[in-house]
Amino acid sequence: MAAWNGLDKQHRRQIRRLVRIGRAQENEADAKLAVGFAAYQRSRPWYRFYWLWFVPLVAAGIIAGFSIHPIILGMVIAGAGNAFLIRRAFRRADWVNAEVLAG
Repeated sequence: MAAWNGLDKQHRRQIRRLVRIGRAQENEADAKLAVGFAAYQRSRPWYRFYWLWFVPLVAAGIIAGFSIHPIILGMVIAGAGNAFLIRRAFRRADWVNAEVLAG
């Protein structure tokens, strides 16, 4: 936690972005922080109860999108896809950074 808080804002943002898109970090220190960040996110309630909130919100969004406008429907589907890919990237953070952590 102290190592994470000791980083400047730009560096933390870079690590978070690379984790969210599922890419490996540049060096071993960043890879350790990225794996820790992903583990922390996986322990949070929004991640653990993902299917409980994801399915009803997407269903409600699709229904609302059909009744409002097709562009809204596309935005709902795009947001749902993004949420799914981010969750997948958090699960894969250990595997993606394994080569960097190995040395």
